[in-house]
Amino acid sequence: MPITELFLGAFLQVLFDRLASRELLNFARHEGIDKLLKKWEKLLTSIDQVLVDAEDRQLTSDRAVKSWLEDLRDLAYDIEDLLDEFATESAKNKSKVEPSTSKACSLLPSSCFRLSPRMFMLDHKMRSKIEKMDNKLQEIITQKDNLSLTENNGQRSAYSRLDNPLPTTHLREPIFVSREDEKMAILKLLTREEENRTCVDLKVIAIVGMGGIGKTALAQQVYNDARVTNYFEVNAWVCVSDEFDLLAITKRILEATNFPLSCDGKDLNWLQDKLNENLFGKKFLVVLDDVWNEKYGSWTILLKPLQSGKKGSKIIITTRNLDVATLTNGTCHSLKQLSQDDCMTLFAYHALGAKNFDRHPELEVLGQKIVEKCKGLPLAVKTLAGILRTNVNRHTWEGILNSKFWDLPEEKNEILPALKLSYLHLPSHLRRCFAYCAIFPCDYEIQRDELVHFWIAEGLVEGKEGRNRWNVGLTYFNELVSRSLLQKSSSNESRFLMHDLVNDLAKLVAGVTHFCSGEFKEDNNNASLARHASLIPGDHILPQTLKIYHQMQGLRSFISLKKQSGQYEGSFVSQEVLFDLVSRLKYLRVLSLSHYYISEVPDCIGELRHLRQLNLSYTNIERLPKSIVALYNLEALMLQSCHHLIELPKGMEKLINLKFLDITDTWSPRVTPLYIGNLVGLEMLSEFVVGMENGLRLKELENLKNLGGKLCISSLHNVREAEDAKDANIQMKEGLCELTMQWTEEFGRFRDEELEAKVLNSLLNLTSLTSLTIEDIAELTCLNHGFTSSLINLEKLKILRFESIKHFPTRRMLLQLQELRVWGSRNKKQPVREWLTPITSLQELRVDSSARGVGEEKDLLLSLPSSLLHLYISKMGNVERLSRGLCPSLQTLRFYKCLKLRELPRMACLPP
Repeated sequence: MPITELFLGAFLQVLFDRLASRELLNFARHEGIDKLLKKWEKLLTSIDQVLVDAEDRQLTSDRAVKSWLEDLRDLAYDIEDLLDEFATESAKNKSKVEPSTSKACSLLPSSCFRLSPRMFMLDHKMRSKIEKMDNKLQEIITQKDNLSLTENNGQRSAYSRLDNPLPTTHLREPIFVSREDEKMAILKLLTREEENRTCVDLKVIAIVGMGGIGKTALAQQVYNDARVTNYFEVNAWVCVSDEFDLLAITKRILEATNFPLSCDGKDLNWLQDKLNENLFGKKFLVVLDDVWNEKYGSWTILLKPLQSGKKGSKIIITTRNLDVATLTNGTCHSLKQLSQDDCMTLFAYHALGAKNFDRHPELEVLGQKIVEKCKGLPLAVKTLAGILRTNVNRHTWEGILNSKFWDLPEEKNEILPALKLSYLHLPSHLRRCFAYCAIFPCDYEIQRDELVHFWIAEGLVEGKEGRNRWNVGLTYFNELVSRSLLQKSSSNESRFLMHDLVNDLAKLVAGVTHFCSGEFKEDNNNASLARHASLIPGDHILPQTLKIYHQMQGLRSFISLKKQSGQYEGSFVSQEVLFDLVSRLKYLRVLSLSHYYISEVPDCIGELRHLRQLNLSYTNIERLPKSIVALYNLEALMLQSCHHLIELPKGMEKLINLKFLDITDTWSPRVTPLYIGNLVGLEMLSEFVVGMENGLRLKELENLKNLGGKLCISSLHNVREAEDAKDANIQMKEGLCELTMQWTEEFGRFRDEELEAKVLNSLLNLTSLTSLTIEDIAELTCLNHGFTSSLINLEKLKILRFESIKHFPTRRMLLQLQELRVWGSRNKKQPVREWLTPITSLQELRVDSSARGVGEEKDLLLSLPSSLLHLYISKMGNVERLSRGLCPSLQTLRFYKCLKLRELPRMACLPP
């Protein structure tokens, strides 16, 4: 049961934005196609007005409408590809005729100007492509008229009732399993008397989780508990659902408080006055079930009459959106999936009318497999069990096990409406981002940054109000997390998962346009419709492996997904197989070949004129082909841990649209592109290796004003003039939050300590820094009063492998410092205890004299802050005692190679 329209509605909005672009319109007028594009915009608008009706029709299995929507989606992709080509040519032509306003003209490769502006549109192939699309669009308009689709301006028809969940009541479920800890925690909050509280400060408790997780069931259990009914004078249960109608909700609350008068036809003022009177001086509990509202103003208006209640009054809300809970300033209780055992109990009750399989042991194994499909989601368990209610036929159970959730009988399927509602409530800018996640297989651990890069490359993220697209993309990602559509992995906090049913929803929305390896058979014609595809490779990638991808001529994303932990890391692929793949996929925007054992990249990669992101991380490549400098649209080049990479090709500065360059752990000092300062659009640069020749000097950073995130500046010992550090203009890069500065490990007599101090001085003038690492500097003399205003937001400070420290930061400078690591000192001219005296927020301290030498101190009389949680002391060879007391908050205490240590503080102060 596809829901193609929902995806298309967001997609068409993108096309409207592109068609309205000033640059594109100017180009179209110059080429004589402006009237054609205006015509297309008008036709697409007429299609947009019937999409809601089309969706309603396809939900009733109207095959003709379903086919029409699929044709429309395929054409929409083709039109966007064509508009992308227009935009590329427009930018190239603009840079050619306006050299005074841009360096782009001199930097673009000659291949960009093979066609004059007029010749571009006179190209026979291009004219043929435009004509074909125009005819196809006319056909779709004709089909629309023949299908008698009606314009309803976004209003849902009667068919939409299929999507609406049933209203809830306060009555409890017949069986409730698990959640006892959550229930008790909420009960304590509800019935606890709190001093110094006023009736104005109304307590809100939010139960948060994905659709079908059991939020309402938990709220019902709490609401009907005797401790609650005896504690509150007035109890009211209101099912809010997707429309936050202030008048209707206020009316329902008022009616639930046993208000004797009729509320019909009354306005909001009257209702709120009466509710205010009815609750005055009473201790009440109001449950607002299934809240979606994210408007703070609406929430505050709703609360006005509730402020009259007695001290101790409470509100419980259930919501799928963490942002809603935050808006209410509520105490959040996030629900996780049920265990397999709890799901089996729930399943047995609804399928067999018992709490176990004792009377039907032959069905227990099948029951376990069916329950496993539900991945801890109570609603899914109940739905499948309800279909099997009292049916003990083994073949019927096997049929349910082998079916997809979306193929279940509509009249018995509560899962689709529940999860589809989460998608319906997504704003348009998130719908395509969510659908893109269909390229990931079930249980795949998603890397946040990787996914955001994919979104940006596919044009799914637009910068707004001066914010760069990276920050906007992170906001999109966090919104999906807050809406419970993405969840943190329990095994790795930096990775995220989609529940299997949410993953199925993404695939349902995306349809055949998104492909994950293994989902199509090789003879399936749908492969030709795929636009985004992923591959989880084996240890060897054979021609047969990629055969199905050769059918995907319009493919935009080819992503090689990293294998999950516990599996082998890399994959072998021949140059011939790789060339055959890349040469066929002309419309790629994303090409990820990370973790491949390849030493060369096919030269034909330079023909991918649409390419935005190229990921070659963790490969064995030694050089990139020269043709890469012809990739005018390239925005992200990822080369992390390419240990064999010797250098980048000359002319990299021609990639004027490059915004992300990741050369982390590439080792070779020649991987920093020459004259990188010309790439003024760079937003992220993982590392800048300082050289002594022009084009690699530190002042190349001057014009890179948009740099943000993390930056490592290495080989700083190559700086020969302090002015270069000043010219780097580091104070203007307000997006930088993590900075690493590296000199050299060689402590020789030729080190210019004064110059190093000046360089450090110039590079530290940045108030946005939250993390600072200084490595291999000869003598640290300048972390003193001069920096109290520039590092006030510092949370992490690491000083590694240094000759000596003369002055350590002052109290004012370290107000926010939480982590301090000092490793590898040969000569500490200031005692360790003086370092710690001013730090009051420290949570982790690591001190290590390293093998370069040992500290002179025998007594570490540390005045540790009360906030300290972790303390590591290592290789302090002369220390004999740590005689100051340790704070009770300490969780970790480790000593390593402190050979003379004889006396520890009294252990009584450590927590049990």
